[in-house]
Amino acid sequence: MIDFRKARYIISAPSLDYRPKDKLPELVFVGRSNVGKSSLINALTGQKLAYSSKRAGKTRYLNYFLIDDAFYLVDSPGYGYTHYGSKEDDAFGKMMERYFENPALVGCVFLLDCRLEPNADDLLLLSYLQKESIPTLVVFSKADKANQSEKQKALSRPYGDERILFSQEDN
Repeated sequence: MIDFRKARYIISAPSLDYRPKDKLPELVFVGRSNVGKSSLINALTGQKLAYSSKRAGKTRYLNYFLIDDAFYLVDSPGYGYTHYGSKEDDAFGKMMERYFENPALVGCVFLLDCRLEPNADDLLLLSYLQKESIPTLVVFSKADKANQSEKQKALSRPYGDERILFSQEDN
């Protein structure tokens, strides 16, 4: 049984070249800026490991967290809005395209805000993950801010086989 409380920060990698060299499996968290990727990692580990901010676009690198000396959770930068501008968005796209070719990648946790309709970037990334047969769990975040109708609508969307709701108030 994996103990998520045995978690520690390892490195912030600006590219795949800087990732840990031990070849342990990796589970990457992806989604728009400020969707709750870091908050979900913190909830899973029961500690404040990943930096979360009210301000979108703070995560700029691939942040590696070693879980129970068995695998990595990888917090990726968000896409869409960043306060660094479109040059950073382009760099993000190139970094993630290369990351998804990573042989250590075993799956993806794709976060979507349950209050919002998926945008073109969300749909493009989800389509890419499906096309590349990357196992993906869709997590609808910000359930604590959504009404019942928004939650039901999110869960009824046809994105992958597994869908769950995540509320930051549950932490």
